[in-house]
Amino acid sequence: MAEDRGKRSPGPAAGSEGAMRISAAHRGSHDHDKRGGFAANPDRARQAGARGGATVKERYGSEFYQRIGAKGGQTVRAKHGRDHFVEIGKIGGSRKGKKGDSTPPSE
Repeated sequence: MAEDRGKRSPGPAAGSEGAMRISAAHRGSHDHDKRGGFAANPDRARQAGARGGATVKERYGSEFYQRIGAKGGQTVRAKHGRDHFVEIGKIGGSRKGKKGDSTPPSE
């Protein structure tokens, strides 16, 4: 067993400058790198999210989303207070509303 000491796998030590060079040289060479991830393809991320949401709905039912939404609302109220909901209520369902802007967007 004494001869096993000091032995390590071939190549540069993990995290060393040499290991970083090798890693950089191989980056992008694998098929999954070439396809691109979610950052490269937002539609792919949207589709994956929709599939995940459908799976959760199928497994747990739509009531699950109601429960977690209510739980999240309670947490936000505990953290930010009732006035937070008053402010976001002024903005309404508009995605274009600016934070602190109490005037509804023109149509």
